[in-house]
Order: sequence, then C-alpha cells, then structure tokens
Amino acid sequence: MPEESAEVTNAELAAFCRQFSSLMHAQVNLLDIFQALREQSGNPLLREIVESVREDAEMGRSLATAFSRYPAVFSPFFISMIRQGELEGELDRVLGDLAIYYEDRLEETVDATRRRDTGGLFDLETVASLFQWIFTWVAALTAACLLGAGLIWYATENEALPGYPLPNILLLTGVILLLGVLVLTWGRRRR
Repeated sequence: MPEESAEVTNAELAAFCRQFSSLMHAQVNLLDIFQALREQSGNPLLREIVESVREDAEMGRSLATAFSRYPAVFSPFFISMIRQGELEGELDRVLGDLAIYYEDRLEETVDATRRRDTGGLFDLETVASLFQWIFTWVAALTAACLLGAGLIWYATENEALPGYPLPNILLLTGVILLLGVLVLTWGRRRR
C-alpha cells in the first residue's frame, strides 16, 4: 500500500479525472484505461494507487470500493460521486464533473485533507452527497409500496369503488413520490 504521507494535489486529481473521463467516453477497456493512467501519471503515489485500483477492478470490486481504500487521497465526496456514476452507468460524465470540480479548486487544500482540518466533521454538502442516493431509493421504494398497496386494495376489495378515498390517496401519493424520484434522477443525468 502506498505511503499515506505523500500527497496528490487537486491539479493532479483534475488531470486524472479528465483523462479517465475521456478514455471512458471513448469506450476503452477499463483495465487498459488504468494502464494508460498509470503510465501518464507523474506522481508515484498516484501511480501506485492506480495500479492497486486496477487490481481491485480486475478482481470484480467496484471502483468506489477500490478508491475508498485511500481516504488520504480521495475524499468522501469523490467516492460518493464515483459510486453514483457506477450506479447510473454514467461514469464518464461523473468523472468529467469531478475534473471540473478539481479544476475550480486548484489553489485550495486537497478535499481528503480538509476533513482533518475541521476536527473530523464534514460540511453539509459532503454529508448530503454521501446520503443522497439513500434518500432517492427510500423514496422510490415508498412510492412502489404505496402504489402496490393501492392497487391491491382495488383488486381485492369488492366494496372499494373508485370514489373510496383511502386507496385513491395511496395511489396519488405513490404517483407523486415516483414522479419526484424520476424528475430528480433525470435532472442529475442532464447536468
């Protein structure tokens, strides 16, 4: 495992994410991408990390899990973005967004070390980004349950006429929640 005292700058992370995004967009094989990134990196720590992440990917681990093994280099925000990109199947777009994020912060402290400066506390944006996918899935699951309950009510109750309020409320609430989840996920993909 690479030594934790070495540092990867925001400029190096921006270049790494930009190259990774370009190669993903060109649909290059993931293992070949890691080989190219390793060869192009000038930072020995980043080269070792890329090699380790390549080995993890080759063994079937997710990229978010592989990158999370290096908390001194990759912030929780970076990990959650990679995880979201893997879940949505848009890793090239997410990596492009991360490149822009790090390019905008070239002069700032590296995100992974910022956590230590605040006494171990996360800012609200980082916490929200870590748990956003949980809230989305909980809302989607709740919507599916409400829709299912309303439909089952109509299917099994002989006296449940279309004017009966409870199944209608269940169906309406489920549809509204489901539309909210769809709009949220569609909006994230469009950015």
